[in-house]
Formats: sequence, C-alpha cells, structure tokens
Amino acid sequence: MSVYVHKTKQRLRVRSEYIRHNKDQVIELIEQLNEIDAIKHIKHQCHAGSVAITFDDNELDCESLLEILESHDWLVESSKSSFVESAVIAGTKTLVKGMAGIALSRLVGPSISRVILSV
Repeated sequence: MSVYVHKTKQRLRVRSEYIRHNKDQVIELIEQLNEIDAIKHIKHQCHAGSVAITFDDNELDCESLLEILESHDWLVESSKSSFVESAVIAGTKTLVKGMAGIALSRLVGPSISRVILSV
C-alpha cells in the first residue's frame, strides 16, 4: 500500500501501511494529538490503515500537522511490493522465459533446447 494523503483547509486524512500495522504507536500519538486544542476530532480506522484529523485552521496548519505525522513514521512507504506488482514481475519472467525457449528451439532444435532450459 502506498501512502495516501488528502488535505483540505480543516481536515487531513492519511492512509498507510504504518497506520495499519502499528496500532499501539498510532493510538499513542492520537492520544497526544487529542490534547492539542486546535484539533477538533480524530477518526482512526485501524483495519483500513486510515486516520482523519479535523482541526482549526486558524490555530494549526496542515503542513505542521503533516510534519508531526512524518516524524512518527506515518508517511513511510512500505518496501513490500503489492499483489499486482508481484503478479506483473512473475508474468514478465514467464513471458521472457517462454520467448527465450522459442528462440533457442529454433536456433538449436527442440531436444537440445529442452535440456538447456531444464538446467
């Protein structure tokens, strides 16, 4: 999952792998953020990996809030590849291997190419 950030004048939503997989640390920061007077409401959806923060834009700006979240690793990109990325990589490897097999069998003959590709 890539990091998703949606900003409006008085609301910030962040969705990330970090939020989904680090529930205790996220809840701890949410409790600290709730102590800030400028923050009006925080909605945490753990299974979606999402946190929406409503705040008073006269007292707190979105960029400052993003800096706080970034300093707590909420915006760190996951290094794991997604299902689609893994499928594309596997499909590409299969395609390349198949094309190499066809080219090899035309070049040296089917029986010799099977021996070479089985290695």
